[in-house]
Amino acid sequence: MTPFLKWAGGKRWLAPALKRLLAECSTRYVEPFLGSGAVFFALGARRAWLCDVNPELIATFGIVKERVEDLIASLSTLDVDRNVYKVLAAQRSSDPLQRATRLIYLNRTAFNGIYRVNLQGHFNVPFGCKPGTKILDELGLRKCSAALQAASLSELDYRDSLERIREDDWVYIDPPYTVNHDSNGFRRYNERLFSWKDQEHLARWASSFAQGGGRVVVSNAMHPEVLALYQHSCFTALTVERASNMAAANQYRGTRQELLLVSKAIVPDEAWAERPLGKNLPYPVDDLTGER
Repeated sequence: MTPFLKWAGGKRWLAPALKRLLAECSTRYVEPFLGSGAVFFALGARRAWLCDVNPELIATFGIVKERVEDLIASLSTLDVDRNVYKVLAAQRSSDPLQRATRLIYLNRTAFNGIYRVNLQGHFNVPFGCKPGTKILDELGLRKCSAALQAASLSELDYRDSLERIREDDWVYIDPPYTVNHDSNGFRRYNERLFSWKDQEHLARWASSFAQGGGRVVVSNAMHPEVLALYQHSCFTALTVERASNMAAANQYRGTRQELLLVSKAIVPDEAWAERPLGKNLPYPVDDLTGER
């Protein structure tokens, strides 16, 4: 199932592989960093708890879940138009339906589908959708709404959500990618929201949860500083490659490697025993999925 949003750093490209890793999920599935929810929609979990600190995002998911027909009717009145875009980009509303309509419209029509606000909370991405862009996908929204009936939604900081995770939960964590230096292309946008101290806190929690037999998968930046934060006795580390065209600067585009950390409660050591690289070393994505 395709998510109804495109999200910077979203995991549509990785969702099929993660679905295979999480296929045996029989208890509650948890995402503390929801984003587009690509992995949730691909997995088809029977029970899920989906969290994000972004109030506009959680409000939109709530409307898709509870009032999808009202949302379809609202979106159907809007055309792809630069002037409509300017009006909605400047709009601020407390009404959940208007907020959801605005976010989906801006997500469809903004440059590269980026949803970003400045320190004053004002949307600041220029108009830039491709010719032929459609605002409304009725069938897709209804499918997403049906899937979300199995989920509860919470507007929470990741620390608060981690405190409420149960030992039998299956957890997928996809935080903003920050590293402890200035050459990371994501840091300039994310440092105020997710700092290196947050990375350290998240790694301590994930390592402790995995050490206790917890089932957790973490996506993160492929960087030695990030890898060093996690207890290698608790995780199998994989490298996965993706094409990146989201960044405005050319040096941040092209093929990028990302880190995938899989707790050994999901993939035990013996599952990798025949691999020639040895345990705790990165593996290419085709070793995980059988295909690229």
